[in-house]
Amino acid sequence: MTLAQFTLGALPLGPLLAAAISVLLAPRARRVLGLMTAAGVLVLAGYLTVIVAGGEAVALPLGGFLPPLGIVIRADGLSVLFLCLAALVGAAVTVYAAALPQTTGERLRTPAASSGEAPAPRWQPGHPAFWPLWLGCWAGLNGVFVAGDLFNTYVALELVGLCAVALVALGGSRAWAPALRYLFVAVLGSLLFLIAVGLLVSVTGSLDFAQVAERLAQSPETHPVALTALALATLGLAVKFALVPLHQWLVPAHAGAASAISPLLSALVIKAALFVLLRCWLWVVGPGVTDSVPDGATSASLDALGLMAWIPALMGAAAVVLGSVMALRQDRLKPLVAYSTVAQAGYWTLLFPVVLGPGADLGDDGWAAGQLADQDVFAAALGGTVALAIGHGLAKGAMFLVAGTFKELYGTDEISRLRSVAREHPLLVMTAGLAAVGLAGLPISLGFTGKWELATAAVAAGHHWILAVLVIGTLLSAAYLLRMIAPLLVESVDEERIEPPARRLPSLPLAARVAPFTLGALTVATGFLGVWMARLLEVGAP
Repeated sequence: MTLAQFTLGALPLGPLLAAAISVLLAPRARRVLGLMTAAGVLVLAGYLTVIVAGGEAVALPLGGFLPPLGIVIRADGLSVLFLCLAALVGAAVTVYAAALPQTTGERLRTPAASSGEAPAPRWQPGHPAFWPLWLGCWAGLNGVFVAGDLFNTYVALELVGLCAVALVALGGSRAWAPALRYLFVAVLGSLLFLIAVGLLVSVTGSLDFAQVAERLAQSPETHPVALTALALATLGLAVKFALVPLHQWLVPAHAGAASAISPLLSALVIKAALFVLLRCWLWVVGPGVTDSVPDGATSASLDALGLMAWIPALMGAAAVVLGSVMALRQDRLKPLVAYSTVAQAGYWTLLFPVVLGPGADLGDDGWAAGQLADQDVFAAALGGTVALAIGHGLAKGAMFLVAGTFKELYGTDEISRLRSVAREHPLLVMTAGLAAVGLAGLPISLGFTGKWELATAAVAAGHHWILAVLVIGTLLSAAYLLRMIAPLLVESVDEERIEPPARRLPSLPLAARVAPFTLGALTVATGFLGVWMARLLEVGAP
């Protein structure tokens, strides 16, 4: 076993082992273990990224057996980018949670609380179940990103979903109803995906991604079943990452969760479903269908795949508009940021007709419906989508940490009651501003890089309507984010100002301010890495 293979295996197993150990530890020891795990995952993810960036994917056969008898975990360019996202956001949330006062749900004894002016914050990271659940969720996320077969992908998705539901429930009795709804949604999505896995196994006899694609290409008669499985998997995964109109569960769950939990749900948990969706479309069923037909030829399966690609794309376009409009109507920070997630998720499915179907004006260089686009268009569309997802994760992690902190400190997240908080918490407001730049896709953020690459691919493929969606989404994003940021900076006259309920605030640890700021800064700083990310995605690309 090489060092790279050891690193690959340690990324999911390390947090899982830490989760099991944390159950036995005292509260202070749990924090120390969480910080040590975060540091270790950061180092391991960084090292694995360097190895894969050298041009070769890393694979580890578990038990020494190869598929179909054995299980192989793999890390290619797509894997390491999502592993890095999980490592960065996970480390920031871990530092934030470890820095907060470790209560078990009782209110802090602060001057504000004792004087009766306002309730003091209720910090949830002190709950005994927080660290085991969070570390278990992290293990599941890493397991999804390195899984090389369909069944282990399902198992890792289940671990992520169950831990996420339990984390939402830590928010108290008000969070139990959203958590229960989230549980039903997670189970439904997992059931649909499991049925899809069963269908693919029934016609290919394998669970391994590469073998399933290869056997589908060799057996065109299996394509109707494979496309049915793809439709079921898409529906199940769309439920999990709240693609319109399957989004009703997301806002209550994300907005009702505690301050250290909301960023995990929005920045990371829904990315697991997106990752699997990309795998199924572009690494498994898509190549399995397209490779069975010679270049320039067509078939009923190719036409069906090309038409199917429009469904998630149109749902995504609706999500961009509907989510943004709903965000504009919100008067509270956390629901606004949650509806922003609904809108941003719509961008991630716009690539499918670009890479799997013809545009309106392809000319002589076009490709048949259902065939993979040429290499440049495919790379730009995939690179732009992944950049948008990574940028969203960094920005949304920062934004939810800020929104949750304000709600904990002031007892409310009503925008009208948070006027001029920049005077007391300038670093937090600056963090929100940086995250807003990334979410709106303004230069020089990673969100801008992703939109530019996706727009370039869409125009090259003749899908000019996607360019219109990107422009409209950017304008709407700027509108609702400006509506959120402006009151935090501007102070009204005394007779119009609504005082926050807490006049005397408990001190916020420096680490709890620096952690979200780091994510916000990375949202902008990583905008220059678009070309490097596109090259990294070529490693292991279909």
